[in-house]
Amino acid sequence: MSKLLAILIVAAFAGTVAAQTSAPGMSSQEKQQAVRSTTEGSSTGTTGAATAKQQEKNVKSSKQTAKMTADEKNQAIRSVNTQSVNPENPSGSGGTSRQQKANVEASKTQPKQTTNLNTPEAQKGMQKAATP
Repeated sequence: MSKLLAILIVAAFAGTVAAQTSAPGMSSQEKQQAVRSTTEGSSTGTTGAATAKQQEKNVKSSKQTAKMTADEKNQAIRSVNTQSVNPENPSGSGGTSRQQKANVEASKTQPKQTTNLNTPEAQKGMQKAATP
């Protein structure tokens, strides 16, 4: 087992060394040409000056928008909170808790259904459900 582990480690090192060597078919001029073509292809995009101008324009437009006051923010948060508790229930969280209590009471009045699993029909059903 230890010999196998040693062989695997040596193979991993050999693979790493082989991966780090340069491609044998490319000369230095070919490498320079490849780098140049990649650089020219990426330089056709936006330059730093164009990006800076766009950012300046974006900042100016964002400063023109009116900011919300603290009261407006609080009111917006309250309206979201009342709507997100239960959007089906317009009475908010109080109505939701009342509805939950009513549902619990209604479920307690219903009789529980007990299933006898020792019958042959139940055994067949469980066997059928267990087989894929």
